[in-house]
Amino acid sequence: MSGASAPTSRSLAEIVFAILLIAGAAAVIFTASGYPGESATYPVVIGAALAGLGCWVLVREVLRRLQGHATPGSFAEHAPRLAIGLVALVLYVLAVSLVGFILPSVALGVLLPASVGFRRWGLSFVVAVISVVSILLIFVLALERPIPPDILSPLGRLFR
Repeated sequence: MSGASAPTSRSLAEIVFAILLIAGAAAVIFTASGYPGESATYPVVIGAALAGLGCWVLVREVLRRLQGHATPGSFAEHAPRLAIGLVALVLYVLAVSLVGFILPSVALGVLLPASVGFRRWGLSFVVAVISVVSILLIFVLALERPIPPDILSPLGRLFR
C-alpha cells in the first residue's frame, strides 16, 4: 500500500452544478414567462443564457467522462472560503429583502472579496460603490425600472 492517494475528480460536482444551474434557469424562465408584456424579456434572456451555460458545462463534463478524462481536482480548493461565500450570498438575499438593495450590495462587494483573501479594503469599497451606482443609473435612470424600496430611498429622490 503506497502513500499516494488516487487522483481526485470534481467531475460529479461539475455535473450536479450544471443540472442545478439548468433547473434554476428553467425556473426563472417559467416564472418570468408569466410577466406581462416586455417585462418578461430581460429575465427570460438571462434564464436562457444561464441554461445555455449549464448545458455547455454538462455536455463538456459528460464528454470528458466518456473519454476517460474527467476534470481533475477537488470541487473546492478551500472549503471554508466556499462556505463563507455561500453564507454571504444567503445573507445578502435576506438583507436585500429587509433593508433594500444598496447597503447589502456594497457590503457584499467589500466582504466577499475579503472572504477569499483580497485585503485591499479601499479598492474593494470603491469598486463596490461604483458598481452599485452604475447599476442604479442603468436601471433607475436609463431603463426607468425602479428598485425595490430601500432604507436609502429618500437619498435617491435628490437625484430626480
